[in-house]
Amino acid sequence: MIYVILAHTSPEMLSIIVKKLHNKKNHFVIHIDRNQDITPFVKSISELSNCHFTPKRFSSYWGSFALVDATLHAFDFIRKELKKRQRIVLLSGADLPIKSNLHIERYLNSHPDTIFIEYEPIPRKLWHTGGLNRFPLYETVSESIKFYGGSQWFSIPYKALSIIFMFLKNSPDFITYFRHVKIPDESFFQTLFLNCENSYITNNLRNQNLHLIKWDYPYTHPRVLTEKNLYLVKKSKSLFARKFNVRNSSALINNLTENLLDFQIDNNKKTVVVYLTDNIDRYKGRYKKLKKQLKTADVFSLITNKLHYKQQNDSTLYEHYNCEQMGYTPFKEDAIIPYSTHLALLYFFKQNPQYDYYWLIQDDVVYNGHWSDFFNRFVANTTDFIGCYNTRYKDAKHWFWWNDVFIPNHTISPKFKIRTFNPVARFSAKALYFLDQILKSGASGHSEVLVPTMLSLNGFSISDIADEAQFDKSKPLIIPCTKKAIDNDNNGTFRYLPHIMKEEIQGEYLFHPVKFNTIE
Repeated sequence: MIYVILAHTSPEMLSIIVKKLHNKKNHFVIHIDRNQDITPFVKSISELSNCHFTPKRFSSYWGSFALVDATLHAFDFIRKELKKRQRIVLLSGADLPIKSNLHIERYLNSHPDTIFIEYEPIPRKLWHTGGLNRFPLYETVSESIKFYGGSQWFSIPYKALSIIFMFLKNSPDFITYFRHVKIPDESFFQTLFLNCENSYITNNLRNQNLHLIKWDYPYTHPRVLTEKNLYLVKKSKSLFARKFNVRNSSALINNLTENLLDFQIDNNKKTVVVYLTDNIDRYKGRYKKLKKQLKTADVFSLITNKLHYKQQNDSTLYEHYNCEQMGYTPFKEDAIIPYSTHLALLYFFKQNPQYDYYWLIQDDVVYNGHWSDFFNRFVANTTDFIGCYNTRYKDAKHWFWWNDVFIPNHTISPKFKIRTFNPVARFSAKALYFLDQILKSGASGHSEVLVPTMLSLNGFSISDIADEAQFDKSKPLIIPCTKKAIDNDNNGTFRYLPHIMKEEIQGEYLFHPVKFNTIE
């Protein structure tokens, strides 16, 4: 990845953005406004590798063609001086990533040829006079070229560089004209791509801005994001956001740094996957696949039958009486699945409290994709509890276990109750710590109503794996079931009946249960 950064005023912000995106594979090509002293910018990242300051600098004041000059100069530097990389991302010195490096890398690598750029035909509704006043002799010139506008910030595959420069070489009047356009950085590349008549460009254009940018009336400059915008930033699916500055955005920057940007499961082993089974030998192939394919997180087996337990570095024995030793009241004296899987996970958590997130996977779950692909979908996700088929009481009143949640001296109204199905589930360490405390206070109940209800009532975030598990909603991990299924609220590939058959499965899916059919 090559990041082109146009910086103007703040060495501190440049340092923050480069450090957040820095790894041994990424390169940074940085343009510093010619009116600024470059020395503090250079010093701010002097200890970092792969940082290149452009040889030529432009007086890139707002609305000038110098911003286009700076971008083209950086692109020219890349093709002449750097080894080929798959992708180039254009950023400003007031941007920050709002997803982890791993998330950004995986998302962009999954779209190797896509040109991410926001574009709308002129006249554009958001712009004064539709933007017509930006283009000299618009009525005449627009007869031979169609103008487009959008955000200045975009991302292109490396292959697009040669097409850009070939177009400009063959169309010298294009640059000559745009030197007289107002705010040309918001229309130069859009217009170039939409008029170059190159099939590679045409086939790979995506009208998408990778930046979260909020505009306030009169829409001349983007909003400076502050701590008030934390929820907006965390919920955004964008990879980057702007605009930040060290004075007004410091609290937000610190929050993102501590709670979002540094969460990567390939760094410091912050995520663990716990495989719950009574007999690891029976499902050894599934467990081996999980361990083999997931190199970016620790994987343990949690064995619930002493007769099948073999002491190993990656295994833990949990027997049901252990919950009483921890101060909990079991819902069923002799059953862990399905009633009390949370107790087994809490036992593991108390022995291994060093992780941030804990996945629990039951042994009758099969995934026909690559496990690393599945878990990497959740790298930047900070939800406290992720379950399956999350359902409110009003939507499934017939479910048998709604009343099996007990809290001393408290009565919970049905309207606040939530149920989940948890053959695959993820808990934050904060959520597990809370559950440990509430269970010690005498709470008990069926795992699938007790856990989500108590977490929800106490302010923890909850989501459904079907909603969270994919970037591309056209490729779901959980499919609808036939009308023959028992209980419409327990459908999809995690349904109990009817059994899922091979011919029913298309693409990448998570299956459960699979004990009684032939899918493997």
